[in-house]
Amino acid sequence: MKNSIKYIAALLIAFLSVQAGSAQQSDYQIKEEFEASYAAIIQGIEASSSIADIDSLIGGIERFRSRFINHYKMLDYALYPESFDSKIATLKSNARSTEHKLLIIENQAERLSLLSDEVTRFKSELAKLNLKSDSLRKAIAMSEESERKLSELVTRYRKSVEQRDQFIFDMIDSLLITYDSIVPGSINELAKNRAKTVSSEENPLVIINSMLTENIESAKAKSNVLTTEDYLRIYALQHKVQNVWNNIGDKLLAIYGGNDKSRWNQQISSNLRDWKASASLSMWNSLDSFLEIKNVDIGAFDNNSSFFTALDNFVTEATKGSNGAILGNNTYEDFKTFSEFWTTKVLDDWNEYIVEADVLTTSQIASIDSKIDAWGDASKPLSLGIVFLIGFGILAFIVLIVALIMK
Repeated sequence: MKNSIKYIAALLIAFLSVQAGSAQQSDYQIKEEFEASYAAIIQGIEASSSIADIDSLIGGIERFRSRFINHYKMLDYALYPESFDSKIATLKSNARSTEHKLLIIENQAERLSLLSDEVTRFKSELAKLNLKSDSLRKAIAMSEESERKLSELVTRYRKSVEQRDQFIFDMIDSLLITYDSIVPGSINELAKNRAKTVSSEENPLVIINSMLTENIESAKAKSNVLTTEDYLRIYALQHKVQNVWNNIGDKLLAIYGGNDKSRWNQQISSNLRDWKASASLSMWNSLDSFLEIKNVDIGAFDNNSSFFTALDNFVTEATKGSNGAILGNNTYEDFKTFSEFWTTKVLDDWNEYIVEADVLTTSQIASIDSKIDAWGDASKPLSLGIVFLIGFGILAFIVLIVALIMK
């Protein structure tokens, strides 16, 4: 590329340095010289790969204009329907456009260079967090310690998994912010530059694939100490990584995939599917077990759609069963049990992950929340005072009837 720019610059200088007596040159020769110089500048603009290249050519455009300005009338006639001025304007416009593009590319290349250092740090930190979690999981599996010490190990393990997951959330956000803003037209140039300078330690594709592999292995380990909240967080994390890959995966492959784009794409896509399958199965099973322990039977579910349908049908039918009961209602205890689960878990502890992973959408949560309020109103038993008042009223009515009959 640099040799091409030098050749074009030399050619341009040779054309502009011709001093063979312009008065003795024919109009035809001047036109030929003009068009050859013009073509050389166009080629130079297209071949420019740095701001220095384009700055040099912008100076060349001014020299080119000065060289032929005295012949502009003849050139206007010879270049019709274009003109001398329109040709100069085209050169300047192309040069400014290329300069703008190169400024963007150099700015993005600088940002990618800074991110390469971050990627190296991500990889190192993630390896430490994975090692810590794996060690604690193995310690729990092999533990013969007292119940108190085992409980401490379990708490430390759950905390380490949570720290690792949060680190991945932050890492994925950094990748998304950086690569989502890359202008598509600059990707080819960035790919050429990154292919020469980036190492496997700095390659985002390497760290993403490594992270996916580690999470799949953790899921296959089948730990019995994680809670439903942990499984929801892992499921939400997989969902987030999948969405980010869908958004910037093509750019990452174009910039860092080199000649192995297809292999990288196939491998990462396959790992994402495997992770989703294991994370989804664990989360739905855990949620089902949690509801069973809480004595809440909403029916069968195994995906987002069936979970919402089960919840909606359960609350709707429970509300119908509560309507019409006046003096007493056995469903009020069921309402309190379900309401506690819904309020403390779905709305408070789990809400962030449920929404992040589309387990329930915000509109679905609002819909069910409204129906739960209606169920509570329908199932709430009458207070003892109201019961006594109703009873007294009935008794008074009976006494009045008897009195009328006797009279």
